[in-house]
Amino acid sequence: MKIILSAHFDLARPVMSIFMDTENLSGLVDNFAGVFAAYQASRNTKTPVHFTNFEELEFDGADAVAQKLSQETIVIVVDTTTDAQEKDAYIGNVYNLDEKLLKEALGNDIYFKEGLYEETEDETWIYGHKYNMKTLYFGIPIAPNYHDTNNKISLEAIDKATKQLEKLISYLQKN
Repeated sequence: MKIILSAHFDLARPVMSIFMDTENLSGLVDNFAGVFAAYQASRNTKTPVHFTNFEELEFDGADAVAQKLSQETIVIVVDTTTDAQEKDAYIGNVYNLDEKLLKEALGNDIYFKEGLYEETEDETWIYGHKYNMKTLYFGIPIAPNYHDTNNKISLEAIDKATKQLEKLISYLQKN
């Protein structure tokens, strides 16, 4: 069984840049918090990552990646969430995996949202619904709004979520 990470990197106008200092990532950081966490987890676990484009346009990047993957691939879509309930990370939109077992193994520091939430609004719809792959959404907590051009997320929050992502990858590799 192969595990891959999928994170989109779209940066929409009118935003010309995002900024990172020693404590925070600032600007339209929605996509890039997921990209940074996916990059770190990929480096630390040797899990391949696909950085997709056009998430805002019919999920064209995820669709192109899905067409190249084996049906047995587990896809972890890495992005941000406003719904982590004070936990280090969020898991939702679980397709074709045992959500109960995931929650039992990882639930202390990860908020699990049961069922499909905004099911057609992220790449899990492509991987899990359209291509029937084992898929889930892994969210890095961000507030107050996904698409706020003046948003901020601490690097510490990204690092905490990355550690949870690495635990998830390790669990899936062993089970």
